[in-house]
Order: sequence, then structure tokens, then C-alpha cells
Amino acid sequence: MVCGKVEVIINAMVASCMSPQEIADKAGVSVSIVYRIRKGYMVKMERFGKVCRALGIPPEQAIDYERMKRFKERK
Repeated sequence: MVCGKVEVIINAMVASCMSPQEIADKAGVSVSIVYRIRKGYMVKMERFGKVCRALGIPPEQAIDYERMKRFKERK
């Protein structure tokens, strides 16, 4: 499971000029996954990668490693 940098994801969504549904269709995921990523929630890696590819951004630039580390420390 990974979570994204909200600012990077939103900037990419705006630059794409696509609606969340269009991004989901292009990525082959549900629109709820796009909304979860946009809100910074944890999602499965393969779905995160598909959305990043649809938005044209490298996943390594969009993954929020700091927040993932904090999440793991809380458990």
C-alpha cells in the first residue's frame, strides 16, 4: 500500500485537463481509487502506478514516503 503527495497528484490532475472519471477510465481503475489517491489515502501499489501512468507522472515523484513511514510507526 502506498499514499501519494496530494499536491503533486492534484497538480497532475489539473494539468491533464481530465475529469476524475476520465482518469479512472484511462488508468483502468474505479473512480473511487482516483478520489482516494487525490485525498492522500493508502491504495494498492499497482492501482497507484496505473493512475500515475495515466497522469503522465513518475510514481517515485508522487509517493509520499514520509507519510507512509509515519503510518507504519503508528501501528
